Amino acid sequence: MIDLALVPLQAGGEIPGMEYVLIGRVIALLLGLGVGYWVYKDASKRGNNELLWAIGVGALLALLFPIGVIALIAYIIIRGDVIEEESRTAETTGDNWGSTDETTGDDW
Repeated sequence: MIDLALVPLQAGGEIPGMEYVLIGRVIALLLGLGVGYWVYKDASKRGNNELLWAIGVGALLALLFPIGVIALIAYIIIRGDVIEEESRTAETTGDNWGSTDETTGDDW
């Protein structure tokens, strides 16, 4: 019975294939960071809670890959439409700086 308990110790302390696990974890982390960044930029364009979506989808992809894929698909399905940037508000405010004043007829 004790012989079976000591079998894992006979491997010399090295677990075969451990470098592949480390490489897979690094790839999963980079994938989670990349997709999280994309989700953050996309959610900010659409007016969603970008930080929550980015952390949720990125962390799930890095830690629990199948659930992360489901979260990414859920984000893509329920995301809203793109919101127009409000930097173009100068066109709608009627700011006519440098134009003639039509009410008095003066060409300032």
